[in-house]
Amino acid sequence: MSDDVSEFYSACDCCRTRKYKCTKEKPTCAPCLQLDLECNYSRKASRTPLTRNNLTAAEDRVRDLETAIKTLFPGVDIETVLSSTIRPSENASVKTNIATSPSSKLSPSSREASHEAEATSESLPQAADGFDWTENAVSLNELADGMAALSVNPEGAGYLGATSSVVPLRALLSRDQDGDQQAFSSPNWHPQSMLSDLFPMSLPFSNISENTFVDAYFRYYHTTYPFLHEPLFRAQLQGKSPRPEGNSWIILYNAVLALGAWCIGDDESVMDDFFYRKVARISEESSIFESGNLAMVQALLLLSNYAQKRNRPNTGWNYLGLAVRMALSLGLHKEFPNWEITHLQREMRRRVWWGLFVFDSGASITFGRPVLLPERGIMDASPVLNIHEESLTQHTNILPDELPYPTAYTGLISQSLFHLETNSLHHRLISTPYPLPEELLSLNQIIKTWENSTPPYFQLDSPIIHASEAFLFARYRLDWRSWNLQIILFRPVVLQLAGRRKQAEPSTVPETSEELACREKCTQSARATINSISDFVATGMVSRLSTWYMLYFLFQAGLVPIICLLTDPTHPDSILWLNDIRTTRDLLSRTALTNRLAERCLSVFNRLSPTLDSGLSEDLGLGMWEGNFADEFLNDQFGGDMGAWDWENGEINWTM
Repeated sequence: MSDDVSEFYSACDCCRTRKYKCTKEKPTCAPCLQLDLECNYSRKASRTPLTRNNLTAAEDRVRDLETAIKTLFPGVDIETVLSSTIRPSENASVKTNIATSPSSKLSPSSREASHEAEATSESLPQAADGFDWTENAVSLNELADGMAALSVNPEGAGYLGATSSVVPLRALLSRDQDGDQQAFSSPNWHPQSMLSDLFPMSLPFSNISENTFVDAYFRYYHTTYPFLHEPLFRAQLQGKSPRPEGNSWIILYNAVLALGAWCIGDDESVMDDFFYRKVARISEESSIFESGNLAMVQALLLLSNYAQKRNRPNTGWNYLGLAVRMALSLGLHKEFPNWEITHLQREMRRRVWWGLFVFDSGASITFGRPVLLPERGIMDASPVLNIHEESLTQHTNILPDELPYPTAYTGLISQSLFHLETNSLHHRLISTPYPLPEELLSLNQIIKTWENSTPPYFQLDSPIIHASEAFLFARYRLDWRSWNLQIILFRPVVLQLAGRRKQAEPSTVPETSEELACREKCTQSARATINSISDFVATGMVSRLSTWYMLYFLFQAGLVPIICLLTDPTHPDSILWLNDIRTTRDLLSRTALTNRLAERCLSVFNRLSPTLDSGLSEDLGLGMWEGNFADEFLNDQFGGDMGAWDWENGEINWTM
């Protein structure tokens, strides 16, 4: 029998696995031809649709098989046979866990709740190399995002763990549907693979100079992340002060240019990518691993953040890892009080170290991966001084006193203290067994204790905060980060409760007061985030950099009330959840006018809440899960090989 074209995937195996935009030529598509890869079009896996009729038929067949076995082998215990033949490794694992797990002393219902919450957090690709990722020019498309919030399919996205931004979105998707990844590419979107063809290897500047991008870096980025010393950098740029040896200076300089160009550019800009590619060419021509200095750590630190902002999350992660290793080799995590170096040199070591500390900690939370930084007892670098930048120069002999009001370094100081206190909490959340609601409520006190330690002059009711765009954004972002961690802390319980409500049969595990308290705190943190971002937008002090962080925190917060409303539409707080959703949609709509990432987030958000315009109804919690809505959503937004959210078992089943 001849093969039916519909039996095969429209995109080749390589493009589907690595998120390439397949051009579908046969025998070899354009991406495979360019990368000299073997091009194969696999047959689609045959899957039985997860419908009530199919499930009933499967249950009837199991019942008939059990009856047949009992007839053929009277007196046999089916469970004993299964345990001794099909599941020996599982039983051995259970025995080991009972002997070693801290949760072994818990009641059966408590252990079930812990495993149930743990299962909601991660999903696995089908293939053994499914976590492999490629973020080169050819592979980048709109499936990638630096926030790790839209990477629903685990194939080719790298490992995204329990605290990653994509967890709630993965939980909301409910059906498997093969789709063409080109379906959600905007017609006016220029893929990143074309950027290298838009300008030559060297670009002559006519109406704009590189100094413009340097100024933009220090105007927008440096005021948020002060990892350089502006007077020293400008003196080195002008040749008035010695530059770092080797390629570190040129790499650092182009990293500054790339971030400066990004800060004042838009989605159609290519200048920032031009400078980024200059760094890549330098790395190809000479190894950056055979020497190390402070300037190179600064460059790697900036490149990591730029790559994330340009939707290369795993590339940025690798830059960050290189920066951490090089920083440790330079002893930046140590204070060395007897070392006779200048005050500026010592302070710059601190600023770079703590900048690296907050970046690595933040990225680990975003991607749900372990923080690979030294523990408190190993690093003894002193905190950054809360002083004005110009008060410390190369010639300063007497260290200036710290100031009792905000400076360019107050945000860095506060965020580094936040991660110092909460990194242990993050590690607990990505450990097994997953903490029970009682422990989650206890862990939340760590965040509350940190909140109370913020100095009065760095509170939103301080007039000096509102006098500076940089101070205001730093303070707002600190609140968003704190609430986001609380959302992450309690989100598995929200998903767990939602999973029970969507079971075909009523759950035998009652909702405890601790679980309900966790859901309340999660929704409160989400609402606080949404309202705070709305207040920040109202100030009018919004830049491209602040917009990126607004989207990062807003999208995660906005999914919480959707989950709650879809699974418990008659709850007394349903009106509050509906208002939260509408506020989020309004903020995304306004931002989407000039921001493509916001447009993508809005598209996903609208498809997840299609019935809200008509207000609350009896079907509000069911409409998403019936008919072909989920199929259309996956086909239009995310592409093939998507699996089902298994509400009964509280997990995503990618192999169904």
